[in-house]
Order: sequence, then structure tokens, then C-alpha cells
Amino acid sequence: MNVNLLRGVILAVFTVVCLSACGVESGSEDDSAADGSALHAFTEDVQLCTPYLGSSTLDQWADWDPDSAGGVLGRMFDPEEGADECVYTHSTILDDHIELVNRFSDYWDQDGEHTLDGITMTVDAGVQTAVIPYLDQYIFGGLSVAVDRMVTLESGTLTIRMAFAVDGENETIVEQYEIGDTEAGVFYTVREGDYRGFWQASVRDARSQHMWEGDVAQKWFRITECSDAGTNWEVMGGGSVTDDDSMMAFSARSHEDSVSEDEYYLTISLRDLNNGTVPATGVADAAVDSPDGEDEQAYITKTSSDCLGFLGFFAYPNDVDELDWIF
Repeated sequence: MNVNLLRGVILAVFTVVCLSACGVESGSEDDSAADGSALHAFTEDVQLCTPYLGSSTLDQWADWDPDSAGGVLGRMFDPEEGADECVYTHSTILDDHIELVNRFSDYWDQDGEHTLDGITMTVDAGVQTAVIPYLDQYIFGGLSVAVDRMVTLESGTLTIRMAFAVDGENETIVEQYEIGDTEAGVFYTVREGDYRGFWQASVRDARSQHMWEGDVAQKWFRITECSDAGTNWEVMGGGSVTDDDSMMAFSARSHEDSVSEDEYYLTISLRDLNNGTVPATGVADAAVDSPDGEDEQAYITKTSSDCLGFLGFFAYPNDVDELDWIF
């Protein structure tokens, strides 16, 4: 794993973008969540500014090879094709957990244990900061986020630990969940005005890490992810989904062995993506024809401020122990 690269990406995205979005004053005494207001779900907002291929025909996009646009894009944006490789899989998991926590919204300011419909939640309204799990191994001292409270929810084999802050329509969430002793994941999300930021790392059927951010009004997004599904691979990119002619770009690489680092990229319109049409320009080999940093290719040009970059070699949690909540 390229620890320096991963640490640099995390610091760039979270300390500059997300923390500036949510602000450090979130845990102030002016606590607008005290009236029992509910947390917002996330998946619908992601879909507002990101491709979603759940209703598309992907027959010709079935190849897994990293120089095949279909293999990469189908797994990124179609939850049935991508499973743990798809950002929508994880945002849906988060939404399910938010729904459970929202059931107890009337008790968010009441310390102690509460039970509804066989589900138990313990509230600690005195918690003012939370350290994001997993990131502590890349950022010395961890990355602390201001919150208003922490809740722990238990339902069967599922345990959810969620710390969050609510200020009107703006929200910050830090979450860790575990299912038994073989499955776990962590989230950090920011909702600030039209901006949305989403990060996850998990050990499920596959091990993965995603960073995503977007603007629901301007309809742009950018994303970077890595996974061990099938083979160790990474993809990054972004663009616009304003209309069918909107353009986006993606770059992918596969690490089938310790020296494999071939990178391929594609620029594509939203229309072609939704129609399953391979662009006339095809897939480019970055070693032969590198991205020029212009327009949508800025999202895959590593020197561009619009590019999140690759996360790094095998930059996902090795096991569930790496995702433990940091008390």
C-alpha cells in the first residue's frame, strides 16, 4: 500500500473540503437536533449528481479487464453489477442505518438506553468529538470531527455506532457498523448546502474504500475507489450529469501482481453511458497518451486540483479489526 499517497489524498479531501464544509463549530450549544428532527438519507442526493446505471442495458459492458469501459463503469454505478464496488451499495447501507437511528429521534437528547420494537439504542448526548475509524493509521492522532452526540444501536447481530451533528439542513455523520465478527464498515459524510461528501471503508464480500463528493445543484461529482473484488483495482474520475451531453472521465488500473500498474482512461457523455454505447474515441492507454487536464479530463489528471487521484496500492482495510470504533 502506498501509505504516503493515501494519506495525502485523505488529508486533501477531508481536511480541506469536508471539514471546511461542515465547520468546526458543529458541536455548539445551539443544537437544532434537540427537537427530534431526522437525519437525511444520502443515496438520492448521490444519484442527483452521479450516474446511476440500475435501469440501463449493460450487456456490452460486461468485460472485467481494466481497459474495458464497461467493466469499470458498470461496477462503479450499477449496484447489481458492482455490489461492494459500487458507491450506491454503501450509500444504501448508510441510509438503512440512518432510518434505524431516526426511529429514536425523540430520544436523541435523553442519555441512556431506549428500546423500540426490539431494537435498543444507547444515547450519549455529551460527546462533542468523534475520531473517524480506520483513518487513524494514516493520520497521526486520527481525524477528529465535531459532533453533538453519539448513539449506539443494537439489533440482532448488527451494531451501529453513530456520532453526528445537525445544524438546520447541514449534517455531519461519523459511523462504524459491524455484523457479527466478519463484516464491518465505517462512514464519514458531510451535508452542507448543495455540497455532499461521502467516504466509506469496509470489509464485506469484498474489501473496499470509496471517496465521493458532489454538488446537487451544479450536478458535478468526483470519485476515487479501490477494491479487492476479482483483482486488486482502482478507479478515479468525475464530471457532470447536467444533461445527456454532459461529459465525464474515468481512469482505472489493476494490480494483478506487484509490478502491474497499467492505467487506462475513458471520456464519455452521460448519453453514451446510459445507452451502453462505447465512445468513438475508445479507451486510451495513459502511458501512451496521458490525460491533458482540459475539461472533463481534469478529473483524471493527477496534477489538477479537480482530480482526487488514486487511493494507492491495496488501500482498503485488511480485516474488520482495522475498522474498530475509536473510543
